[in-house]
Amino acid sequence: MTFNLKNYNPPTIGVIAGTPVDTQMGVDFILKNGFRAIGVPTASSPEEQNRLQFLNSDSLTQKVLGIINDFEEKNIFRTMIYCNSLSAAIDVRYIKDACQNSKIVTPLDVYQRLASKYNKIAIWAANGQCLSSIERIFYEVNPSIDIIGISMLPVIKAIESGNDPRSIILEFNLVSLAAKEFASDGLILACTHLPYLQAELLKEVKIPIIDPAVEMLKILV
Repeated sequence: MTFNLKNYNPPTIGVIAGTPVDTQMGVDFILKNGFRAIGVPTASSPEEQNRLQFLNSDSLTQKVLGIINDFEEKNIFRTMIYCNSLSAAIDVRYIKDACQNSKIVTPLDVYQRLASKYNKIAIWAANGQCLSSIERIFYEVNPSIDIIGISMLPVIKAIESGNDPRSIILEFNLVSLAAKEFASDGLILACTHLPYLQAELLKEVKIPIIDPAVEMLKILV
């Protein structure tokens, strides 16, 4: 993705994600594309984030709302809720209604735009709650779509630990797993950690690999 930034004063984008690792991934993605960014995680680890998402979604919604309010106090009025599973766990509509001065985007916004473009799609997500929410969006927009979905929290933990991408792909047999799915029109990396593996996966698979962050940034700017 490229932007024409000549004579353009890029905005600062607030990034909210699950852990410090994927929050920094979101910040790095935005910086790489020529914009300023500040990131705030909602948890310290995948395990804590998982517990919050499944057991404390209301308090997690309030936490995200508080972070966006802090962004607004710093004159930051564009927020990317970068994390798929976080977006699926919180009440995004409530947050958008409460923060009408801010432009807020999540991966779920992107999936609503993508759903009608595919006949068969593979989705890799962090957990089952996230996968279910994404599937629901695709089916609501495109009831005839075929979906193959997998949740892979152990892979996310390996990425958090900084393991080599190639070793993760081999350890979890992801190429073989992908090969079973690749009658699909594409593979959605429905967790913000998974682009960490994208370059290595592209060496092995022959269909498009979709990172929703690209479209999220286009919506924001």
